[in-house]
Amino acid sequence: MKKFHLKNFLDKPSDTFHIARTTIDSSEDLNLHSHDYYEFFYISNGRGVHLLNGEEEKLETGSFCFIRDHDTHTFKKVSKEGLVITNIAIPKDIIHQYSERYFDGKLVYWTTNDIPFKGTFNKEALKELINRVNILLDNPRTSLYLDLFMLHLFDILQQKNTINDEIPNWLIQAIEKFRMPHQLNKGQAAFLDLCQRSADHVNRVVKKSYGMTLSELINKERVHYCAKQLSMTNASLKNIYTAAGYQNHSYFFRVFKREFGVTPLKYRGNQHKIF
Repeated sequence: MKKFHLKNFLDKPSDTFHIARTTIDSSEDLNLHSHDYYEFFYISNGRGVHLLNGEEEKLETGSFCFIRDHDTHTFKKVSKEGLVITNIAIPKDIIHQYSERYFDGKLVYWTTNDIPFKGTFNKEALKELINRVNILLDNPRTSLYLDLFMLHLFDILQQKNTINDEIPNWLIQAIEKFRMPHQLNKGQAAFLDLCQRSADHVNRVVKKSYGMTLSELINKERVHYCAKQLSMTNASLKNIYTAAGYQNHSYFFRVFKREFGVTPLKYRGNQHKIF
């Protein structure tokens, strides 16, 4: 069994946490592991199984869990669609600071009980959480943005019926589902099919919500999928970029380097990790 260390996931000296969004396509993608940090994860799409401390639990869209440093766990999918997991790894000392500051010294969510704190978000709570995660993904991995996210997470957990309509739920869900390889490969046609709205309408809403065109959004999702696969798997470079819908090797290299500042091979060498 592996033990993961937070320092191996941090890309910059200023980083205080790590976040990853991963699609589990087979039971072999992640190994049973423990950590030297605390973790929060949720499922944004798909069904699967969480093997936690020797026990199997069912996962579905909206499932979440707070993992302690002594817990051992891994995931596997059970449906045809990929299991989309977002993990946030947080240093133990920061969690204890939250405990002292907001919960009278008690580890409310990373509880010391035998069973970790877990549950299933309803649709509106999940929608709000995804909105906040998208903001977190687009900003530096500093304490400021982590604190902003965690305060919203604590609030969501206490007020699950809070609704955030800033970005339409249909668009959020379409993006989450589109992140699976078989959707990415089909491109705009698949995205519009997931949205169930006209191309003109989707373009307008994407531009208003994310400040980019539909084509730019699709390309961003494709290249970020490739980056995650380079970090998380040993799949060949060609298999990764063709699965995401890129057919031209040179074009993919140009797009990737423009987004991340390095070539795909250099990126894999710097960040090849399993989380």
